[in-house]
Amino acid sequence: MGEPGGGRGAEAESVADVVETVGELLGVLAEKVRAAGPDGVRVLTEEELQRHQLSWFRAGWEEHARASGQEDLVGPDRPPARLLPFPERPRGHEHPSDEGG
Repeated sequence: MGEPGGGRGAEAESVADVVETVGELLGVLAEKVRAAGPDGVRVLTEEELQRHQLSWFRAGWEEHARASGQEDLVGPDRPPARLLPFPERPRGHEHPSDEGG
């Protein structure tokens, strides 16, 4: 006949493995939080995370500019990259949706 539940034994075992792994990770996290203490743990907001990532990318662009000898192209009042104009399509190469149809 087969396994009850339509042969989902392997799927159930896989889910159980994932649950066990997540449980272990949560245990490790709880231990780290306990060791750090309540004053040593801080939750970042989405805005703080984005600000950190932006800062990291800007630092990378500035380092790249210094390495390539173009440090005058970046700075606090200049964007880290120049904007390029959007190219216009040559006549006769319009997309069918551009014709209002």
